[in-house]
Amino acid sequence: MMEKYDFDETPELTDDEQTQFIGRKIFTDKIDSSIFELARQSSKGRLKLQPDFQRDYVWDVKKASRLIESALLGVPLPIVYFAEEDNDTKCVIDGQQRLMSFFSFMSGVFPDKREFKLTGLNVLAELNGKTFKELSAEQQEKIENYTVPSVIFKKESDSDLKFEIFERLNTGSVQLNDQELRNCIYRGELNELLKKLSQYKEFKELMGFDEPRIRMEDCEWVLRFCAFYYFTTEKYKPSMKNFMNQMAREGRNLSENELQEIETAFKNACQMAKSIFGDHAFKRYYAGESQTQQNGRWESKRFNASLYDIVLNSFARRKKNSLMRHADAIREALIDLMVSDSEFNQAITASTSSEKHVKLRFRKWNDALDAILMNETDEPRTFSFQLKKQMWDSNPTCSICGNQILSVDDAALDHIEQYWRGGKTVPENARLAHRFCNNSRSRKD
Repeated sequence: MMEKYDFDETPELTDDEQTQFIGRKIFTDKIDSSIFELARQSSKGRLKLQPDFQRDYVWDVKKASRLIESALLGVPLPIVYFAEEDNDTKCVIDGQQRLMSFFSFMSGVFPDKREFKLTGLNVLAELNGKTFKELSAEQQEKIENYTVPSVIFKKESDSDLKFEIFERLNTGSVQLNDQELRNCIYRGELNELLKKLSQYKEFKELMGFDEPRIRMEDCEWVLRFCAFYYFTTEKYKPSMKNFMNQMAREGRNLSENELQEIETAFKNACQMAKSIFGDHAFKRYYAGESQTQQNGRWESKRFNASLYDIVLNSFARRKKNSLMRHADAIREALIDLMVSDSEFNQAITASTSSEKHVKLRFRKWNDALDAILMNETDEPRTFSFQLKKQMWDSNPTCSICGNQILSVDDAALDHIEQYWRGGKTVPENARLAHRFCNNSRSRKD
């Protein structure tokens, strides 16, 4: 079973987001429907209780039983909200657990096939232990005719404003997350592609997803890739959520060729990330911190969303054979940025969704990558990973502090006579040191 990882991202504050909704409209219908009618619509597929995100039923039997008791007592039910879809169906935005409780009681079993017997009733305690079929005809009819006030958001409504309103309505015990809301609102071929790519073997291995994520977390990460690939950073404006909403909205109109291009780019990028970084893909590397603690370390489980963005999108735009030819140098370059460039580190750890930091980290990484790929015929400026590994295997001692270097990733291979002074990138001019010690080295050494 694959390990499950957390993702490391800093939420951002946004400015004047409300102005984007000026002049946009929402269209609604207010309808009172009986439980019987809603159950009929559900059985015919016209009402989707569990859209593609396939939410679990989470209410316990006592809570569900008290809802049935409220119906029998004539207690009004809170409004249920639906979203109308293009194919004349509607999905539940708020109220899913309540409707599933009613439908489960009428069918006699919960979604997991457990028998539904009323439990924990206080006012109608004499009904405890009874199923729907064991109620009197009058009681059964009272439940079936119980009226549910509902609001339907029409498909003509502005999708972004609808997303904003759904977020505010989404206050139930088990709330929809952003991607589940997008899945309801922005229907189309891109949605299907997100689900398909979320099951791509290399992607699942990179992310530690050993099974489909019922909360559509996997689809959201694919959408995030698509947004940066399709729009590039030039069109990025905070927040990240709105950026992905824009992709979900405009992605509904992508051509078959455009969707195929995204699919190919995503798969190639995942293959390259796995080949070049392996288990360390999208994870931060921490250099040694002091003269007494020179050894660095990889983050063990927490992924960094900013690294996910720059690695996959940069690889998606470059030829696979060129990337593989320089795999070691590429890996070294990213580690070096993480341990020696304070601006880059700030851009992947603080205010990560700000426009400034998004563009800065993409620029710095792409510049480093291009410097490697564009100098294929020139004399090499950096030593190969193979030489570093060979020297570390032979003698893992730091040539500067004299202490042991615990891992090859924490080793830096640098010029004895510095490159800027005319030193050659040859084994005779190489020395092994901690990254920390090497970064602390004076240019005059």
